[in-house]
Amino acid sequence: MSLQRRRERYTIVQIWKICNDASPNSTDIRFYRHQRLGIKAEVPSLYTGAQKSMSTKFFNSFGIRATRLWNALPKEVNTAETLDTFKVVLGRWLDQYPDCPPVKGYRTQNGNSILDWVIARRKGDVINN
Repeated sequence: MSLQRRRERYTIVQIWKICNDASPNSTDIRFYRHQRLGIKAEVPSLYTGAQKSMSTKFFNSFGIRATRLWNALPKEVNTAETLDTFKVVLGRWLDQYPDCPPVKGYRTQNGNSILDWVIARRKGDVINN
């Protein structure tokens, strides 16, 4: 598993802990239940008049990255009851997506983020495992 994939997996596990009160919610992430999509997180909005440097910091912050990753999860994953069950189901879900980290000098399909793969699948782009 690539370093990027491990980081994203760790972030998703942390969000599960926050959602289930197993970890403090210091970023004030709010969750809601959606009948069809399961548990989703509200993505905070950025003030539209913010400077470009602030918007970059905002979109790279833990709260934004984590909520976007969490919201990419299907209902079967994000509604797992226990941490161990969640990790197993998350691992199976992640196995559906190739882990092809970019290599200098070679072209890649995308940035290898889970979000990139989920978007590609929703668009109907071919994913080679």
